Amino acid sequence: MTKPLRRLITSIALILSIAISSGCSESTREQPTGKGEVRGINSIVDAPELSFQIEERTQGIISFREATGLNNWDDLSYNFNFDLLRPGIIDPDRIATQLIDVIADTEYTLILTGSLDNASIIVWEDPDREWSGTETVWEAIFTHLSPQLGQVDVYFAAPGTTPILGGSIGTLVNGERLPIIEYEQGQYELILTPPGDPSTILFISSSITAVPENRSIFAIFDPDPTLPGPIPVSLIGENGTSINIADPNFSATVRLLHASFATENVDGYFNLDFNNLIFPNVGHKEISAYADIANAFTSVNLTAVGNAGADILSGDILTVAGTKRTLVLAGEPGNVFFNVLLEDGRPVSAFPIIRVANFALNYDFVDVYIEEPGTDINDAQPRFFALSTQLDTGFVPAIDGIRELTITDVFSKDAISVPITLDLSAGDVISIGIFDTVDPLVIEAFVYDAQ
Repeated sequence: MTKPLRRLITSIALILSIAISSGCSESTREQPTGKGEVRGINSIVDAPELSFQIEERTQGIISFREATGLNNWDDLSYNFNFDLLRPGIIDPDRIATQLIDVIADTEYTLILTGSLDNASIIVWEDPDREWSGTETVWEAIFTHLSPQLGQVDVYFAAPGTTPILGGSIGTLVNGERLPIIEYEQGQYELILTPPGDPSTILFISSSITAVPENRSIFAIFDPDPTLPGPIPVSLIGENGTSINIADPNFSATVRLLHASFATENVDGYFNLDFNNLIFPNVGHKEISAYADIANAFTSVNLTAVGNAGADILSGDILTVAGTKRTLVLAGEPGNVFFNVLLEDGRPVSAFPIIRVANFALNYDFVDVYIEEPGTDINDAQPRFFALSTQLDTGFVPAIDGIRELTITDVFSKDAISVPITLDLSAGDVISIGIFDTVDPLVIEAFVYDAQ
C-alpha cells in the first residue's frame, strides 16, 4: 500500500471516529424533564440597582428590598449572577454567583446579602405548589434579612390580637426564615417583638388583606433612610412586586422647600391649626426640617411670617404612610402652587446619586450639562435634555469626583446660569434645584439638600 493511500485511509478512519464520537456525545446529553422557578432578592442596604442574571441573560433589575418575579427554567444547571453597572464604565462588576442544579417543580429564591465588597447568596429551595383555582388558603414565608436588627419574635394574626408569651409563630435572627405556613384568606396583622417580650412592640403593620392561592414573602430588612421608622418590612409577591408595609406608629413625613422667586418668607401650618407652627420662616431656596403628617389628606396653610391671617397659599396634599416627601412652594407672587417630590434617594456605596429639579418659570425647558471642569460644552451632550419647568430627573447615578454643572436653553450651547462646582463622592445623595433670579434671562442652579 502506498503512503498516500495509507494517509487517505487513516484520515477517513479519523473522520469516522470523530463523527461516531460526536454522535454518541449528542445522544447522551442531559435532556430536561421539567421546569423549576428562580427569583432573586437584593437585601444589601447600600446597594444600587443590580442586574440579576441567568448565565449572561438579565432576568430583572432590582434595588434594595426588591425582587424579580419567578421565572421558569429547564431542570438543568445554571450560574445565576448579581451584576453592578457603574456610571461611565461599560463592563459590569460581578458581585456574586451561585450555581443551581434546577430540579423540576422546585422554587428557588436567591437572596444577595452581606456587602458589595463581600457579598454572599442565601438559597432557598421550596416545593412548587399548584393551585386548583377554588382554594381559599394562601402561603406565607417570614424571613429576617437585617444584619442590624437582633433576634425577633414574629406574631401574625387577626388585627387587634394582643401578643402573648408563647403565641408567636416563631423566632427569627438575621439570615433565617420560618417554614411555609398556610393561612385562610382574610385580614391579618404582623407584629415583631424582642424574643420573650410580647409587651414591647418593635413593629406593627397596618391591616393586611390576604387573597387566596398565592405564596408571599414577608421580609425584614435593614433600616432604609428613605422611610420613617427603624424596621422596614416588605411584602414580596410571586410576580416580583415588593410593597413596603407601613408601621402606623411612623406616619409620613413632609418638609417645605421655598422655590417661588420674589414670594416673601412663609410660615407653614397643618389643617388651619394656627396655634401649632410647623414650618417657621422659610425663605426662597430654603428647606425646612421634616414634620410628621398623620392623615392621608392634609390641608397645608402658608402665611406671611408672624401673621397667620395673611394667607399666601392653602391646599390639600395626599401623603402615603411610611414615606418622605418634600412639599415645594412654586410659581410666582400672586400665582403660587404646590409641587411634591418623593424623597426616595438612598445612599449607595458604589457611586453618588443626584437629582435635578427645575423650579424656574422663565424657561420652559433647559439642558443640563455635568462635566469635568474646563470641558467645552460645545463638545459635550446634555446629561439631562429638555428638562421641563416643574419637573425633576429623579435620583440617578453620577460619576464621582469634581464636576461642573452648567445650564443652557434647550438646543443651545449658551449658558444661562453661572456654572456650579460639585464635589461628588460615593454615598452622596445630592438634590439640585434650578431657580429663577432677578434677571429673567438668567437662572440659578443651587444644591438645596445634600446627604
